[in-house]
Amino acid sequence: MNFDNLKTKKVLYVEDDDAVLDSFTKILRKVFGEVLIAKNGQDGLELFEQNKDSIDFVIADIKMPKMDGLTMSDEIKKISPEMPCIITTAHAEYEYLKKADEIGIYKYITKPLNITDLLSVISELAGEKKA
Repeated sequence: MNFDNLKTKKVLYVEDDDAVLDSFTKILRKVFGEVLIAKNGQDGLELFEQNKDSIDFVIADIKMPKMDGLTMSDEIKKISPEMPCIITTAHAEYEYLKKADEIGIYKYITKPLNITDLLSVISELAGEKKA
């Protein structure tokens, strides 16, 4: 996979688990031109609102304090309906999948995260966005 076209893109990454956040942030920073970080859905939504015109992708965990990833993604979609949101989660229950589909989540990736799978989804998404 060639990710050179992603060097001009900005991603918002929202994750409350410090270990996952640290390891994936390092990888995302090698792929994307800029990575904005939040540790909960409320902070993620605020960062999105402040940078809505320059964010290209949102990657968020589903279970977080203050506001979960699905609620945050729903609020982001109200502001920017075409914003691609990728949800990462250890929860594959039907209720979460159904809500993700209703919101218009681009992809729902279960944990433990496989970086190759995540980058494949991002590459696919970038291709659709004509990155």
